[in-house]
Amino acid sequence: MAFSENELHSSLTPSISLILETHFHSVTLKNPESAWFIENHKELLNPIFKTTLTSMVDALFLSSSDYEVFLDTYEQEGFEQGVFTAEIFGDQVDIILEMSKDINLTAQNIMFEIIEGIVDDSINRLYFYNRLMECNWTRFTGFARGYLSNKNKQIDYLHEQKIAGMGQMAAGMAHEIRNPLASIKGFAQLVNLRLREPEIKVDELRSYLDITINEIDALNGLVTDFLVLARRGDSSNNDGIVFNVIEVLHRVNNILNQLILSDNIVLSVNYSQEELLTLGNASQLEQVFLNILKNSIDSFTTLSGSIEIIATTDVEKNEIILTFKDDGEGIPKNTLNRIFDPFFTTKEKGTGIGLSICKQLIEMYGGRIQIDSDVRIGTNVTVILPWVQRNHI
Repeated sequence: MAFSENELHSSLTPSISLILETHFHSVTLKNPESAWFIENHKELLNPIFKTTLTSMVDALFLSSSDYEVFLDTYEQEGFEQGVFTAEIFGDQVDIILEMSKDINLTAQNIMFEIIEGIVDDSINRLYFYNRLMECNWTRFTGFARGYLSNKNKQIDYLHEQKIAGMGQMAAGMAHEIRNPLASIKGFAQLVNLRLREPEIKVDELRSYLDITINEIDALNGLVTDFLVLARRGDSSNNDGIVFNVIEVLHRVNNILNQLILSDNIVLSVNYSQEELLTLGNASQLEQVFLNILKNSIDSFTTLSGSIEIIATTDVEKNEIILTFKDDGEGIPKNTLNRIFDPFFTTKEKGTGIGLSICKQLIEMYGGRIQIDSDVRIGTNVTVILPWVQRNHI
């Protein structure tokens, strides 16, 4: 290494005092309530935050095995701290969560500058950046779960389930980000090694860089999908347009026929009307349909089966009813009630985001989706959309 770990550690440790002062000053400036809170509780909070940050600095230099153990302990300690904090400051939920977010960002900004100034190798810098962000996120997730679970004793069970879902989403997001990051780091190290060899093989380096770019694109796609999930309930900001669902089905049919690799998979589309109008985003609905149908194809373990798409209407309710039927492997009952949970997946290479986003996009414009399935019989996915009559446009 071109730097000393002892030097880095000894530089990061004194920065904790600067982080805390910067943090308390920043929170004080937000509003009078926050300023009053800091003035009255700074002496109690300061040693708690100091211990937390000291542990995080030490964790940057742990071995891989010790680091994994540390993360589990760190999150549990954060949970217990959250419970304790809620018992003492239960009426200041907004201030407490804002402080937790602020100290994480402040710590990252200050420590990133120190790391950048001491560690001159980009691969090693990335290593410390990743650990720092992961430690921050792990502690914040544990703290938020602990704090809000304590508050949930005073509110309804549904809200508690939502908080648990946040924790699951956070854990899933961290897991899915780790894999591309590991690939990027690995190929960056390979490129670094090859550049030190007497003969530089351009084609080999180009292939490494192509893979790295693909992994970065995968990360970007993952973050984009996650942001869609984060906009839950934000339908007021989505001004859709009226479009013909049948035209979307035609495009999906053409695309899927190119994706079906086996002649033994039969796809049929049945509808009685050439025009079924709805309000929304045609491109998004196309992605929803493709996601549902790709799941159907994946359910055919023997690369044979049938998929049927049926488009009907409910005149009384002014609804378009789209049914996607397959005779694949089906979904076990103990899995069926979790398939819309973000990051829940039974696929070896799945992210568990697809169906969550499908549900989000359909509900964004007043629709709904439901799935019924029986093992070794097949699956029915029903998508219901608002039906816009042409004379109402």
